Amino acid sequence: MKLANIILEIDYKSYEAMVQVTFGEEGAEGYDDALRALPGVTTVTKASSNAEVGKVNYKVKLITQKTPQEAFEAFKNNATAKYTNVVSVEVGENTIEEK
Repeated sequence: MKLANIILEIDYKSYEAMVQVTFGEEGAEGYDDALRALPGVTTVTKASSNAEVGKVNYKVKLITQKTPQEAFEAFKNNATAKYTNVVSVEVGENTIEEK
């Protein structure tokens, strides 16, 4: 590995937070992997779900050069823009931790 590549990696930070995603009529089935495919996402773990109201709580870990608030805002925007069945994404601001 080149020294330049190592120096570039130093600027990246990992953040983890609890995120509540509200899904539309299609439900949440199959969206765990879809959320993992979004830019910057390293892990998505389902913490709980309520199928009757279409809400799922996830623990989401991101890797980024941005601030944690900017990174999770980008995650929210990407999820709602890319997947029409994602109605809303709420990040628990108090749950954001650097990992």
